[in-house]
Amino acid sequence: MYYPILRGKLNELLALRELAPLALQKFIPVIEPVKKDIKALIKTIQTLNSNAIEPYIIINPTIGDFSDSKIALYEELRKFDCIGYQVLYSINESTEIYEDFLDLGTFGLFIQKGIDQNILDFSEKSNINFIQNDTNPNIKRRIKNRVSYEDFFKKQQRNADYPKESPFSSLHSYYNDKPNPDHGFADYTITGNDFSEGGGPAYVVTIHCSYIDNSRFDELFIRHYSSENDGTPTNPGAKFKEALDLLIKDIQKKDIPFIDTNALNEFTYLHTIEHFPGLGQVKKISIKHHIETVNHFLAATVEANS
Repeated sequence: MYYPILRGKLNELLALRELAPLALQKFIPVIEPVKKDIKALIKTIQTLNSNAIEPYIIINPTIGDFSDSKIALYEELRKFDCIGYQVLYSINESTEIYEDFLDLGTFGLFIQKGIDQNILDFSEKSNINFIQNDTNPNIKRRIKNRVSYEDFFKKQQRNADYPKESPFSSLHSYYNDKPNPDHGFADYTITGNDFSEGGGPAYVVTIHCSYIDNSRFDELFIRHYSSENDGTPTNPGAKFKEALDLLIKDIQKKDIPFIDTNALNEFTYLHTIEHFPGLGQVKKISIKHHIETVNHFLAATVEANS
């Protein structure tokens, strides 16, 4: 199972709503809400629920509007009895007493710091445990229902700094290898783990597009399609068209083995109608394409092994 980790920003939530009806069988999202106004979050959970998906919600976020309270988000969510979600607790550097979470019933752990014996013991009470991918293998094998996660996206300070391509991960291809398989794996898609309220001025517009290369041992790569840097933040629509032209050219040449996802078709449609939907929407489409690509690989692997 694939667990993409997303923040509760609007375009990330919209990505999940639009993915929900596609019947992707191998994904369950993890959401770390960052906005105090949770109306969009509730609508997203309801949309996921209506498509038989119960997302994991980190109820004590380490960033955003709820980061200064362990219970504020949970108290808000309890006001809505019409939603189904699975509780994740963040175990991070500020966590001192793990037992605070026990009275809330079934839960999972999202472990964001080094694992000691106390955390190891506490993980026995959890129904799923998200652990950092570089965790000591001797510790990994002692944790049940384990999901390895990592921020694989090589984020740059400026869009102008992205190369044409960067490696992402191969975890999707070996996470369940025996004799010590993970329950699943997780990543931060093409957004990365860094959090900011909004983007800066767009001197360069970059479209991130994921693909898995069977000829390179099923590794996942990100292609970065960037406009030229004209030294000004003006005219993002024209810069988007420039970046999109480069992507469409690669799609048409078929040299890059992109999966023909719904999201990729959206890029093609935007190119056809020559429309700039806004930078947030562009990121939303890239997120959807990444998730669809990983899900396609997992579904194809299961089918091949059946």
